[in-house]
Amino acid sequence: MGVDYYKILQVDRNAKDDDLKKSYRKLAMKWHPDKNPNNKKESEAKFKQISDAYDVLSDLQKRAVYDQYGEEGLIGQVPPPGSGGFPGADAYDDGGPVAFSVSGFPSGMFGEDIFSSIWGRGGEGSGSIPQKGAAIGRMLPCSLEDLYKGTTKKMKISSDIIDASG
Repeated sequence: MGVDYYKILQVDRNAKDDDLKKSYRKLAMKWHPDKNPNNKKESEAKFKQISDAYDVLSDLQKRAVYDQYGEEGLIGQVPPPGSGGFPGADAYDDGGPVAFSVSGFPSGMFGEDIFSSIWGRGGEGSGSIPQKGAAIGRMLPCSLEDLYKGTTKKMKISSDIIDASG
């Protein structure tokens, strides 16, 4: 299973947020590198472990993945629950739907550009992903009275679109 975050924070598996926070604060104060100038290397390593453990266990989504798959699930070696990519994983856990946001996982699991690994970069001329055109900025005459009372102005914008045939 790798690292046992519950053991590091000295709490049991069904610890509440308050228990996690209390234990984290106590251990962080004890192992902070500034509090242990004689043993700085060990205290830095221990402090990092404590911080990592609290980071995972205080986040409900990360904690759910950790509880089910261990540390390996957090570093992207196992798909998250409900993704359908793991045998036996389905979208329901205890009868209710399970939802995970991409932002809850490390960037190694779902990078900022998840689709680039599938379709490539989609750069200029690749034709795989349409590129958004540059922003258009134009001056639009408007009087102070128009701004005060409100008005509607129309602007016609046209552009050439090139398809795959050129």
